[in-house]
Amino acid sequence: MDSIIVNPKNEKELKFITELLEKLGVSNEVISFDEKEDLTSQEYDIPEEYYQVLEGRRAEYLKENSKTSSWEEVKSRVSRELK
Repeated sequence: MDSIIVNPKNEKELKFITELLEKLGVSNEVISFDEKEDLTSQEYDIPEEYYQVLEGRRAEYLKENSKTSSWEEVKSRVSRELK
């Protein structure tokens, strides 16, 4: 199962989040800063196919063949679809 790393702002927020997760029956574990750094700095093997897809999309973008939208256009389109 995937995991979530939460970075509370202070001890009070850490306590609140921990208690909330326990009440929801979600297992949780508080880890040290060094342990978090070890988790987030791991190198991952990314399949070559991912790079090929990314390069293809980049090439289309550079040729100006990719469809792009401004944030306003996206919001407008979504609100029309929700009506």
